[in-house]
Amino acid sequence: MSLAKNAFYGAVRLLPMKMLRNKHTGALLLPYHHLVSDKEVPHIKHLYPFKGTRAFEQDLDYLLKHFIPVTLQDVITCLKAGQPLPERSFLLTFDDGLREVTENIAPLLIKKGVPAAFFLNSAFLDNKNLFYKFKISLIIESLMTGNHSEATLNKLAETMGAPVNELVAAMRSISYNNQHLAEKAGIILGLSFEDYLWEQRPFMTLDEVGALVKQGFAIGGHSVDHPYYTQLTLEEQLAQTRESVDFLTTRFNLSYRAFAFPHSDAGVSRTFFETLLNTSELDIILGTANHKKDISPFILHRFNCERPAISIDAAVKGIFLYNHLQELRGKNIITR
Repeated sequence: MSLAKNAFYGAVRLLPMKMLRNKHTGALLLPYHHLVSDKEVPHIKHLYPFKGTRAFEQDLDYLLKHFIPVTLQDVITCLKAGQPLPERSFLLTFDDGLREVTENIAPLLIKKGVPAAFFLNSAFLDNKNLFYKFKISLIIESLMTGNHSEATLNKLAETMGAPVNELVAAMRSISYNNQHLAEKAGIILGLSFEDYLWEQRPFMTLDEVGALVKQGFAIGGHSVDHPYYTQLTLEEQLAQTRESVDFLTTRFNLSYRAFAFPHSDAGVSRTFFETLLNTSELDIILGTANHKKDISPFILHRFNCERPAISIDAAVKGIFLYNHLQELRGKNIITR
């Protein structure tokens, strides 16, 4: 984390919660996470940090002390009725459908009585496919810890079009549209992503998702296979969204239709939102623009709350102060 961010979060913790909460114009706090684990997770290790179970449980205690938990269905009901949510509401959301949801997250949520919504990629459930970003993390781990021959590294460098000493950076530059390079790199390094899927089971099964639904948790689509939406055509964006939501709605007989963007909603056109919301294909859309307001009240924006270097107190106060400052600058509303 940069020095500027360290200074910001260090300073904001000193401010009173009541003052910041009063300046926050929205009624709903929307933190998002991916996983919670006390173990090293190789397919996540080189992508982003995450919290352990003790830190996450402390976060839940903090949120319950200062805020009121609501369900995704509560949020949708209030939006459709044009009614406000209770003051100081919060809704936890989790993306990607990782197995740590059933192992660590759901048990803690049930223990504390906290509802949540889980947003899932239909191509990954039941461990049928491995997200290309996870392949990249495994490749980087292999490059850093494996004993690869000079010939192997040279072959990989030739495939990637990068010097041997820049292979890690080259792996990080692989995108959704050239993800076949991750598969090629894995073959060169002797990695079997199919074996990893079978042995490690990084994603939830459909049965596990069904158990979450029966326990009262909400679920929604998160695209088919987690692309960057700005790299897709409008038709591809709509297809990714519809297919993931349709699959879950049909499979689990859901009475609501929810979608959360993978990566980011930045740069997605007004037409995308109007096509899905004006036809009632979706009840709610969640983005990642840090609580900013959007072109429709049915588009809500979440903020990252899983970085272990930032305490829950600093994260919550930070998002409140950030929103207030953006509002003062006239930059708290997204234009499409």
